[in-house]
Amino acid sequence: MQKTAEKPINQETLTSQISIQTNNKPELLIRILREPLLHFLVLGALLFGLYFWVGSPSITSTSAKQIEVSSPVINSLQATWKLQWGRKPTPQQLQKLVDNYVHDEVLYQEALALGLDDKDIIVRRRLIQKMQFLVQDVAGIKEPSDEELQSYLDAHAERYTIPGRFSFNQVYFSQELHGDETDTDAQNLLTQLQNEPNRAQPRGDRSMLPKTYTLASAKTLNNTFGGTLAREMAEVTEKGWQGPFHSAYGSHLVNVTQIEPGHPATLAEVRKNVRLDYLRDQKQKQDELFYQKLRDRYTVSIDEEALNQELQEGDA
Repeated sequence: MQKTAEKPINQETLTSQISIQTNNKPELLIRILREPLLHFLVLGALLFGLYFWVGSPSITSTSAKQIEVSSPVINSLQATWKLQWGRKPTPQQLQKLVDNYVHDEVLYQEALALGLDDKDIIVRRRLIQKMQFLVQDVAGIKEPSDEELQSYLDAHAERYTIPGRFSFNQVYFSQELHGDETDTDAQNLLTQLQNEPNRAQPRGDRSMLPKTYTLASAKTLNNTFGGTLAREMAEVTEKGWQGPFHSAYGSHLVNVTQIEPGHPATLAEVRKNVRLDYLRDQKQKQDELFYQKLRDRYTVSIDEEALNQELQEGDA
Protein backbone atom coordinates (compact mmCIF):
# COMPACT_ATOMS: atom_id res chain seq x y z
CA MET A 1 0.00 0.00 0.00
CA GLN A 2 1.38 3.41 -0.93
CA LYS A 3 1.53 6.01 1.80
CA THR A 4 0.58 9.56 1.01
CA ALA A 5 2.89 12.10 2.50
CA GLU A 6 1.05 14.88 4.30
CA LYS A 7 2.65 18.18 5.03
CA PRO A 8 1.32 19.69 8.22
CA ILE A 9 0.02 23.25 8.14
CA ASN A 10 1.31 25.17 11.10
CA GLN A 11 0.13 28.57 12.44
CA GLU A 12 2.72 30.42 10.36
CA THR A 13 1.43 28.79 7.20
CA LEU A 14 -2.13 29.86 7.99
CA THR A 15 -1.23 33.47 8.41
CA SER A 16 1.32 33.83 5.67
CA GLN A 17 0.26 31.53 2.89
CA ILE A 18 -3.60 31.64 3.05
CA SER A 19 -5.12 34.90 1.81
CA ILE A 20 -8.75 35.92 2.71
CA GLN A 21 -10.73 38.45 0.61
CA THR A 22 -12.84 40.82 2.91
CA ASN A 23 -14.33 43.40 0.46
CA ASN A 24 -17.95 44.06 1.93
CA LYS A 25 -18.71 47.35 0.11
CA PRO A 26 -21.29 45.91 -2.36
CA GLU A 27 -23.21 44.25 0.45
CA LEU A 28 -23.31 47.46 2.52
CA LEU A 29 -24.58 49.47 -0.46
CA ILE A 30 -27.34 46.92 -1.08
CA ARG A 31 -28.40 47.08 2.54
CA ILE A 32 -28.60 50.90 2.39
CA LEU A 33 -30.65 50.85 -0.81
CA ARG A 34 -33.08 48.42 0.79
CA GLU A 35 -33.57 50.62 3.89
CA PRO A 36 -37.28 51.78 4.10
CA LEU A 37 -36.28 55.08 5.69
CA LEU A 38 -34.28 55.98 2.59
CA HIS A 39 -37.28 55.24 0.39
CA PHE A 40 -39.41 57.53 2.57
CA LEU A 41 -36.91 60.39 2.44
CA VAL A 42 -36.52 60.17 -1.32
CA LEU A 43 -40.29 60.05 -1.89
CA GLY A 44 -40.80 63.01 0.47
CA ALA A 45 -38.18 65.05 -1.38
CA LEU A 46 -39.85 64.30 -4.71
CA LEU A 47 -43.28 65.29 -3.44
CA PHE A 48 -41.87 68.44 -1.86
CA GLY A 49 -40.27 69.47 -5.12
CA LEU A 50 -43.37 68.57 -7.11
CA TYR A 51 -45.54 70.73 -4.84
CA PHE A 52 -43.45 73.84 -5.38
CA TRP A 53 -43.05 73.14 -9.08
CA VAL A 54 -46.76 72.54 -9.75
CA GLY A 55 -48.55 74.12 -6.80
CA SER A 56 -46.70 77.36 -6.24
CA PRO A 57 -48.38 79.27 -9.10
CA SER A 58 -51.77 78.82 -7.31
CA ILE A 59 -50.48 80.87 -4.38
CA THR A 60 -50.57 83.92 -6.61
CA SER A 61 -53.91 85.53 -5.83
CA THR A 62 -56.00 87.98 -7.79
CA SER A 63 -55.94 90.53 -4.96
CA ALA A 64 -55.91 94.16 -6.05
CA LYS A 65 -52.79 94.58 -3.91
CA GLN A 66 -53.84 98.05 -2.84
CA ILE A 67 -54.17 98.94 0.84
CA GLU A 68 -55.21 102.41 1.89
CA VAL A 69 -54.52 103.54 5.45
CA SER A 70 -56.93 106.48 5.46
CA SER A 71 -57.53 109.09 8.12
CA PRO A 72 -60.59 107.25 9.51
CA VAL A 73 -58.49 104.09 9.85
CA ILE A 74 -55.76 105.96 11.74
CA ASN A 75 -58.34 107.63 13.96
CA SER A 76 -59.91 104.25 14.67
CA LEU A 77 -56.53 102.74 15.59
CA GLN A 78 -55.84 105.63 17.98
CA ALA A 79 -59.32 105.43 19.53
CA THR A 80 -58.98 101.70 20.15
CA TRP A 81 -55.59 102.23 21.77
CA LYS A 82 -56.93 105.05 23.97
CA LEU A 83 -59.91 102.95 25.00
CA GLN A 84 -57.56 100.17 26.13
CA TRP A 85 -54.78 102.21 27.71
CA GLY A 86 -56.48 105.44 28.67
CA ARG A 87 -54.19 107.67 26.60
CA LYS A 88 -53.18 108.40 23.01
CA PRO A 89 -50.36 106.30 21.54
CA THR A 90 -46.89 107.80 21.16
CA PRO A 91 -45.64 108.39 17.59
CA GLN A 92 -43.63 105.16 17.78
CA GLN A 93 -46.65 103.23 19.05
CA LEU A 94 -48.89 104.75 16.39
CA GLN A 95 -46.43 103.75 13.68
CA LYS A 96 -46.42 100.22 15.10
CA LEU A 97 -50.24 100.17 15.04
CA VAL A 98 -50.23 101.21 11.39
CA ASP A 99 -47.59 98.60 10.51
CA ASN A 100 -49.65 95.89 12.26
CA TYR A 101 -52.78 97.04 10.44
CA VAL A 102 -51.01 96.80 7.06
CA HIS A 103 -49.60 93.38 8.03
CA ASP A 104 -53.05 92.03 8.94
CA GLU A 105 -54.72 93.65 5.92
CA VAL A 106 -52.21 92.03 3.54
CA LEU A 107 -52.95 88.60 4.96
CA TYR A 108 -56.69 89.30 5.05
CA GLN A 109 -56.83 90.45 1.42
CA GLU A 110 -54.77 87.48 0.26
CA ALA A 111 -57.01 85.10 2.21
CA LEU A 112 -60.08 86.59 0.53
CA ALA A 113 -58.45 86.44 -2.88
CA LEU A 114 -57.63 82.76 -2.35
CA GLY A 115 -61.20 82.08 -1.27
CA LEU A 116 -60.23 80.84 2.18
CA ASP A 117 -63.48 82.24 3.55
CA ASP A 118 -65.53 80.07 1.21
CA LYS A 119 -67.63 77.40 2.99
CA ASP A 120 -65.97 78.17 6.33
CA ILE A 121 -68.74 77.69 8.91
CA ILE A 122 -67.06 79.95 11.49
CA VAL A 123 -66.60 82.79 9.01
CA ARG A 124 -70.18 82.28 7.81
CA ARG A 125 -71.62 82.56 11.32
CA ARG A 126 -69.52 85.61 12.09
CA LEU A 127 -70.71 87.40 8.94
CA ILE A 128 -74.34 86.57 9.72
CA GLN A 129 -73.86 87.94 13.22
CA LYS A 130 -72.32 91.14 11.86
CA MET A 131 -75.28 91.59 9.51
CA GLN A 132 -77.63 91.24 12.46
CA PHE A 133 -75.67 93.86 14.37
CA LEU A 134 -75.78 96.10 11.31
CA VAL A 135 -79.57 95.82 11.17
CA GLN A 136 -79.78 96.86 14.81
CA ASP A 137 -77.59 99.89 14.18
CA VAL A 138 -79.37 101.00 11.04
CA ALA A 139 -82.92 100.30 12.19
CA GLY A 140 -82.84 101.95 15.59
CA ILE A 141 -86.00 101.58 17.68
CA LYS A 142 -87.30 104.75 19.28
CA GLU A 143 -88.32 104.85 22.92
CA PRO A 144 -92.04 104.01 23.23
CA SER A 145 -94.54 106.51 24.58
CA ASP A 146 -96.92 105.79 27.46
CA GLU A 147 -99.75 105.47 24.94
CA GLU A 148 -97.85 102.83 22.98
CA LEU A 149 -97.00 100.90 26.16
CA GLN A 150 -100.59 101.06 27.39
CA SER A 151 -101.86 99.83 24.03
CA TYR A 152 -99.35 96.96 24.15
CA LEU A 153 -100.41 96.10 27.71
CA ASP A 154 -104.08 96.08 26.73
CA ALA A 155 -103.33 93.72 23.83
CA HIS A 156 -101.44 91.29 26.10
CA ALA A 157 -103.28 91.79 29.39
CA GLU A 158 -103.30 88.08 30.28
CA ARG A 159 -99.51 88.04 30.16
CA TYR A 160 -99.23 90.63 32.93
CA THR A 161 -102.09 89.63 35.24
CA ILE A 162 -101.03 90.04 38.87
CA PRO A 163 -101.72 86.70 40.60
CA GLY A 164 -103.34 86.54 44.02
CA ARG A 165 -101.35 86.38 47.26
CA PHE A 166 -102.17 84.36 50.35
CA SER A 167 -101.40 84.36 54.06
CA PHE A 168 -101.79 80.90 55.56
CA ASN A 169 -100.61 78.25 58.01
CA GLN A 170 -99.80 74.82 56.64
CA VAL A 171 -99.79 71.25 57.95
CA TYR A 172 -97.47 68.87 56.13
CA PHE A 173 -98.04 65.17 55.37
CA SER A 174 -94.90 63.32 54.28
CA GLN A 175 -95.24 61.05 51.27
CA GLU A 176 -92.39 58.97 52.64
CA LEU A 177 -94.15 58.37 55.97
CA HIS A 178 -97.75 57.98 54.78
CA GLY A 179 -97.20 56.33 51.42
CA ASP A 180 -100.40 55.69 49.46
CA GLU A 181 -102.48 56.95 52.41
CA THR A 182 -101.00 60.46 52.31
CA ASP A 183 -104.02 62.17 50.75
CA THR A 184 -106.47 60.02 52.75
CA ASP A 185 -104.84 60.95 56.06
CA ALA A 186 -104.77 64.63 55.03
CA GLN A 187 -108.46 64.54 54.03
CA ASN A 188 -109.45 62.92 57.34
CA LEU A 189 -107.67 65.64 59.31
CA LEU A 190 -109.19 68.34 57.09
CA THR A 191 -112.69 67.06 57.93
CA GLN A 192 -111.92 67.24 61.65
CA LEU A 193 -110.50 70.76 61.39
CA GLN A 194 -113.49 72.02 59.40
CA ASN A 195 -115.90 70.51 61.92
CA GLU A 196 -113.99 71.90 64.88
CA PRO A 197 -112.96 75.49 63.92
CA ASN A 198 -111.55 76.19 67.40
CA ARG A 199 -109.33 73.16 67.43
CA ALA A 200 -105.62 73.89 67.83
CA GLN A 201 -103.59 73.45 64.71
CA PRO A 202 -101.94 70.03 64.57
CA ARG A 203 -98.17 69.83 64.15
CA GLY A 204 -98.13 67.60 61.10
CA ASP A 205 -94.97 65.79 60.00
CA ARG A 206 -91.58 67.34 60.58
CA SER A 207 -90.02 69.28 57.73
CA MET A 208 -87.77 72.25 56.99
CA LEU A 209 -90.70 74.13 55.41
CA PRO A 210 -92.04 77.18 57.28
CA LYS A 211 -95.44 76.66 58.87
CA THR A 212 -96.61 80.26 58.33
CA TYR A 213 -96.60 82.38 55.16
CA THR A 214 -97.61 86.06 54.86
CA LEU A 215 -99.03 87.25 51.53
CA ALA A 216 -97.02 84.69 49.62
CA SER A 217 -97.05 85.26 45.87
CA ALA A 218 -97.40 82.59 43.21
CA LYS A 219 -93.66 82.93 42.59
CA THR A 220 -92.91 82.28 46.26
CA LEU A 221 -95.18 79.26 46.32
CA ASN A 222 -93.66 77.92 43.12
CA ASN A 223 -90.10 78.34 44.43
CA THR A 224 -90.95 76.77 47.80
CA PHE A 225 -93.38 73.98 46.98
CA GLY A 226 -93.26 73.61 43.20
CA GLY A 227 -95.67 74.51 40.44
CA THR A 228 -98.42 72.05 41.39
CA LEU A 229 -99.25 73.62 44.76
CA ALA A 230 -98.97 77.13 43.31
CA ARG A 231 -101.50 76.30 40.58
CA GLU A 232 -103.87 74.59 43.02
CA MET A 233 -103.82 77.48 45.48
CA ALA A 234 -104.44 79.99 42.69
CA GLU A 235 -108.04 78.70 42.67
CA VAL A 236 -108.61 79.48 46.37
CA THR A 237 -111.24 82.17 46.96
CA GLU A 238 -112.24 81.58 50.60
CA LYS A 239 -110.52 81.66 53.96
CA GLY A 240 -110.25 78.69 56.33
CA TRP A 241 -108.87 75.16 56.17
CA GLN A 242 -108.54 73.80 52.65
CA GLY A 243 -106.70 71.11 50.72
CA PRO A 244 -105.06 68.80 50.40
CA PHE A 245 -102.67 70.58 48.08
CA HIS A 246 -99.70 68.79 46.59
CA SER A 247 -95.97 69.47 46.34
CA ALA A 248 -92.83 67.52 45.58
CA TYR A 249 -92.62 66.72 49.32
CA GLY A 250 -96.12 65.36 49.91
CA SER A 251 -99.53 66.81 50.74
CA HIS A 252 -100.47 69.99 52.60
CA LEU A 253 -103.50 71.37 54.41
CA VAL A 254 -103.60 75.15 54.59
CA ASN A 255 -105.53 77.50 56.84
CA VAL A 256 -105.95 80.61 54.68
CA THR A 257 -106.14 83.75 56.84
CA GLN A 258 -105.85 86.49 54.19
CA ILE A 259 -106.43 86.69 50.44
CA GLU A 260 -105.21 89.44 48.16
CA PRO A 261 -107.05 88.68 44.91
CA GLY A 262 -105.31 88.68 41.59
CA HIS A 263 -106.10 91.52 39.21
CA PRO A 264 -105.21 92.91 35.77
CA ALA A 265 -101.98 94.85 35.99
CA THR A 266 -101.77 98.59 35.59
CA LEU A 267 -98.99 100.13 33.54
CA ALA A 268 -97.42 101.55 36.70
CA GLU A 269 -97.13 98.03 38.16
CA VAL A 270 -95.51 96.38 35.15
CA ARG A 271 -94.00 99.24 33.13
CA LYS A 272 -90.48 97.75 33.13
CA ASN A 273 -91.57 94.36 31.79
CA VAL A 274 -93.99 95.87 29.27
CA ARG A 275 -91.29 98.18 27.91
CA LEU A 276 -88.77 95.35 27.49
CA ASP A 277 -91.34 93.11 25.79
CA TYR A 278 -92.49 95.94 23.51
CA LEU A 279 -88.93 96.74 22.39
CA ARG A 280 -88.20 93.06 21.83
CA ASP A 281 -91.28 92.61 19.67
CA GLN A 282 -90.52 95.77 17.69
CA LYS A 283 -86.98 94.56 17.06
CA GLN A 284 -88.24 91.19 15.83
CA LYS A 285 -90.65 92.91 13.45
CA GLN A 286 -87.96 95.19 12.04
CA ASP A 287 -85.53 92.29 11.68
CA GLU A 288 -88.12 90.29 9.78
CA LEU A 289 -89.00 93.26 7.57
CA PHE A 290 -85.34 93.89 6.75
CA TYR A 291 -84.80 90.20 5.99
CA GLN A 292 -87.82 90.08 3.67
CA LYS A 293 -86.47 93.04 1.69
CA LEU A 294 -83.17 91.22 1.27
CA ARG A 295 -84.92 87.93 0.56
CA ASP A 296 -86.86 89.47 -2.32
CA ARG A 297 -83.58 90.04 -4.16
CA TYR A 298 -82.89 86.32 -4.42
CA THR A 299 -84.33 83.47 -6.40
CA VAL A 300 -84.34 80.39 -4.18
CA SER A 301 -84.55 76.90 -5.64
CA ILE A 302 -85.27 74.02 -3.26
CA ASP A 303 -85.25 70.35 -4.21
CA GLU A 304 -88.74 69.69 -2.91
CA GLU A 305 -88.59 65.98 -3.72
CA ALA A 306 -85.45 65.47 -1.65
CA LEU A 307 -86.82 67.65 1.15
CA ASN A 308 -90.13 65.80 1.29
CA GLN A 309 -88.34 62.47 1.31
CA GLU A 310 -86.24 63.51 4.29
CA LEU A 311 -89.30 64.88 6.08
CA GLN A 312 -91.18 61.63 5.56
CA GLU A 313 -88.22 59.60 6.80
CA GLY A 314 -88.03 61.84 9.85
CA ASP A 315 -91.70 61.28 10.66
CA ALA A 316 -91.38 57.52 10.23
